[in-house]
Amino acid sequence: MRTKLKVDHARSMGNGILFYSKRHEGYIAVSIVDEMGNIKTEWTTIEKYRKEKNKSNKIENAKKILILSFLPFSLIFSLVLDRVIISKGPIWGIRFLFIFFAFIILYMFVMYIVIEKKIEKNIFKFHSAEHMVLNAYSKLKRVPFLEEIKRYSRYSNGCGTNIITLIFIWDIMMFFWTFVSDISVIVFVLYILWKCGKLNFLQIFTTSEPTDKELLVAIAGLSVWLENEKKEKEKF
Repeated sequence: MRTKLKVDHARSMGNGILFYSKRHEGYIAVSIVDEMGNIKTEWTTIEKYRKEKNKSNKIENAKKILILSFLPFSLIFSLVLDRVIISKGPIWGIRFLFIFFAFIILYMFVMYIVIEKKIEKNIFKFHSAEHMVLNAYSKLKRVPFLEEIKRYSRYSNGCGTNIITLIFIWDIMMFFWTFVSDISVIVFVLYILWKCGKLNFLQIFTTSEPTDKELLVAIAGLSVWLENEKKEKEKF
C-alpha cells in the first residue's frame, strides 16, 4: 500500500535505528539487535526509551575529552590572530578567522569519527542502513524488501554530516570573500551543490557498507514506524 507519510527524522546507533514520529509527538519506533543477535522492535515514547536505555559513561568522557582538546587550539589561535592583525591588518585577521573555524570543524569531525568507532563500532553500518531504507522508502512510497533496499545509495542529501561539509566549505569560501564581488554567488553555488547531492562526500567516513542484518533492522524499524504513523492520534 502506497503512502504519502514522510520520515522527517531518524537516528542510527551502535545497535540499531530510531525513527521519530511526525504525527505522534514524542513517540519513536525503535529497532535494535540485542546481545543474542535477534532483531527487536518497539513503539515507545522518547522519554521512556531514554530512561530504560543504559547510558554509558564512556560517551560522556569522550565528549569531555573532545571539548578539552579544543582549548589548546583556542590559545594558539588567539596568539596567532593577534600577530596576523598587527602585521597584516584586520582584513587578513578576518580571513584567518574563517580558515581557523574551517580547521576546527574538520578537527572536531575527525575526533567524532574516532570516538564513535571506538564506542559504538557498528554505528556507521546502521547509519548506511538508515539512509538506504529512507532512500528506498522515498522512491517506492512503501517499506522496501531486502533485495530492493540494496539498490539504493548509502548516502543521503539530508544527512547531518552534510551540515559539517557545508560549514567547512563556507568558511573556506569566505576566506576568499574579498576576491568575490557578490557574496550571493557563494550562497547560490553552495545551495546548488547541496540540492544536487554534491556535498555527500564526507559521508564516506560516517557510513560503511551494511550487512543484511543492519538492513533488516532498518526495514523492521521503518515497518513499525509506518504501521503506527497511520493510526489516529487519540489511540495513543
